[in-house]
Amino acid sequence: MVSAYIRAIFKGTESINTPKYTHITISRIMEAVNNREKIIIYGRGDREGICSIATLILVLRYFNADFDYFLLPKGGNRESLIADVRTHLSFFNPGLMLSLDETFTESVYDTLNENETDLIAIGHGSDYVKYGFHSSDETLLKNVFVFAKDLSINYDTRNIFRYIDLVYLGSDEQSTDDDEILSMGLNRLKISTNYGIRSLKKLNPCNEMELREVLTPKDNPWSMVDNARIIIELLTTEDKNRAEQIAKYLLNSQ
Repeated sequence: MVSAYIRAIFKGTESINTPKYTHITISRIMEAVNNREKIIIYGRGDREGICSIATLILVLRYFNADFDYFLLPKGGNRESLIADVRTHLSFFNPGLMLSLDETFTESVYDTLNENETDLIAIGHGSDYVKYGFHSSDETLLKNVFVFAKDLSINYDTRNIFRYIDLVYLGSDEQSTDDDEILSMGLNRLKISTNYGIRSLKKLNPCNEMELREVLTPKDNPWSMVDNARIIIELLTTEDKNRAEQIAKYLLNSQ
């Protein structure tokens, strides 16, 4: 039996003339998507950050948004983060920035306010950021999924379910017994239509924990390739052949 919580995730208002969700943050990103404002996503390059960014990429691409993303440097200090943001403001002229990291948000918030650029903070910042989106004490990935779900409901689509396998892959939880979202993610993983996931499973049949290991970025001093970016491309590519190329690279670098 599907729980009331899960039913609530996918339930939308029947009338297309009635707003389905009134959260100010959802309204702001819908405005950005509809007006083709440039959106820039900032997140960490660990497995949770990668799967969170990949989920947002897939959802925003589905709605034909104008967006880009940047991985936050390890150990980046406040001054370097502000410098990067100023460069992006100058080069991309974004209407909206989206942060998946609290340290980044705290570092650049004042700078963005001075430049009158809106910032959405997911999973944190709801007590001081105007467009903060925080769903109780859930993980970053679950906050991202709920955010993407609410956005999808407002656009009258339920396709968000196809991305729930990324919630499982980005998690560190060993058991799904007491977590319905992760249980759904695990079940979806077994029938995933994601080209990257399917390529990994085809080339190297393995269990779910081993898939997580493959998707965990490795430092490779002999390569100029940023593994985190490669993994994000794997999880978001719409090209089956490209997915298989990346999957081979990742498996050979294990």
